[in-house]
Amino acid sequence: MDASAGRSPQGRTVGQVSSAGAGGGVSWPAVSRASVEGGVTMAMSLVERSVSAVTWQRYSAVWQVWEVLLENAQAGIADRQACLLYFIGNAYSEGASAATVARSLSALAFWFKKKGEEDVTKSFLVRQAMKGFRRGSAVRDRRKPVSFELLVAICELLREVCVSAFEVRLFTLAFSLAFFGAFRISELVSASKSVAGGLLYADVDLDGSCLSCLLRRSKTDQEGRGFVVRLYELPGSRVCPVRGFREFVAVRPEGPASLLVHADGLSLSKFQFSQVFKKCILLSGRGGAGFSSHSFRIGAATEAARWGLSPAMVKKIGRWESDRYRLYVRPHLL
Repeated sequence: MDASAGRSPQGRTVGQVSSAGAGGGVSWPAVSRASVEGGVTMAMSLVERSVSAVTWQRYSAVWQVWEVLLENAQAGIADRQACLLYFIGNAYSEGASAATVARSLSALAFWFKKKGEEDVTKSFLVRQAMKGFRRGSAVRDRRKPVSFELLVAICELLREVCVSAFEVRLFTLAFSLAFFGAFRISELVSASKSVAGGLLYADVDLDGSCLSCLLRRSKTDQEGRGFVVRLYELPGSRVCPVRGFREFVAVRPEGPASLLVHADGLSLSKFQFSQVFKKCILLSGRGGAGFSSHSFRIGAATEAARWGLSPAMVKKIGRWESDRYRLYVRPHLL
């Protein structure tokens, strides 16, 4: 038999792969074009899972707008920076906030990297344009905080807004949790009434006067390490979250995964939370302008600071990892 049979031109036996060291290495499977494509598809699905479902939806929406912009401008790869500068300038002219534009840039940066394209959001001109945007913008985040007094008022008004005593208990608990727990709306309630979401019933535990709420994942915890929010009893208060929890679970239907559900078992949705809150604000005589579901989280930081809590404690309440919490302290807007 020819000694060269089965060997490559360099003399190495075809199909053999040397190990990565004395102790052996990774055992690589046989590779075909189909298996490579399947592996890439799986890896891309893992990239999608690296961010929350809400963040993925927001990133996807921004990318769709970007593709329409490129199409309308008939822009090629070389023109992407110009299109991005146009996007920033147009947003400034229309009075958008710098924070909103920055979030859009973060979404675009994600997609550029995912697609292996140059990340033009990091270019000198784009960074300087955003710096000027922040300095020169007359538009600021003017969302108002929910104060403790306003929380009490809107919870009293639920009797006029809600159609049943069950709904009054449901929204009293929802509003008190949103305020005292400084919850983001996506952490507290479901995106849709037809699916389970937000804070789960199984993740809430009442031990005496302490209500523990496990957040499995949040905006600042994409890896799912988890964080326990502990709320304590406020004796004699109608907006006490511990009291609200006891009164609600006494009538809550068994079975649904979400903590905050209607009498028919359907989840309380973000839309429903916001609409009932808006009606209560209007009835309170404060006017609807400036308030949103995020006003509870802003109110938690504002009131904590007004009550003299230390910066470290305010950060802990809102689960902030930086001094960004200062942007949420707005006593001048009470």
